[in-house]
Amino acid sequence: MKITWNHERTDFPAHLSLEQKIEIFFQQTWGWQLRVADLIANGGEPIGGGPELEKVEHSGFAVLQICLSYFETIGQCVALGGSEACFKAGVRAVFPSLASADVEFVDSLLHQLYVDARCGLYHSSRTRRGVGLGQPPEGASMAFDAARRVLVISPERLPKALIRHLEAYRTQLSDSSNVAARAAFERWFDQEAG
Repeated sequence: MKITWNHERTDFPAHLSLEQKIEIFFQQTWGWQLRVADLIANGGEPIGGGPELEKVEHSGFAVLQICLSYFETIGQCVALGGSEACFKAGVRAVFPSLASADVEFVDSLLHQLYVDARCGLYHSSRTRRGVGLGQPPEGASMAFDAARRVLVISPERLPKALIRHLEAYRTQLSDSSNVAARAAFERWFDQEAG
């Protein structure tokens, strides 16, 4: 049975070490979610090699559907709480620059991203008012106009930003001095892997 895009369950012992759990999480999230979203949005070399793939036209909302769950997953690894609290904690973890932004602006952004993007896609198969696709300035993956309540997300850039975060998170978890982060991750992994 496949447990990542490139591992069988038999590739690992019955009782996994923390390092093996980190690697499984990374390979699952990269190979089955974020890299797939990136290939859909941007094309490129397929996982495992082969001829170059073309990007899939008009796939932006499908890419968001794939990507937005990453925030909640990361939030569950770093915080306790329900779906909304974990989602918002995940966004803050992925984009730490939000910590230095205006609190009201960040709260409005997180609300719109959760309610109108994430919940709209998951519960209604479309985003709700004020959320659209586009290319924010300065290479950003998202831009939010709080006054107009408009959130623009780049489906081409978001997977790349999330992959960068995943790689950095893997490095953080691999550092044995990050005791609290490693313990929180392992607690989440063990609960989810059941």
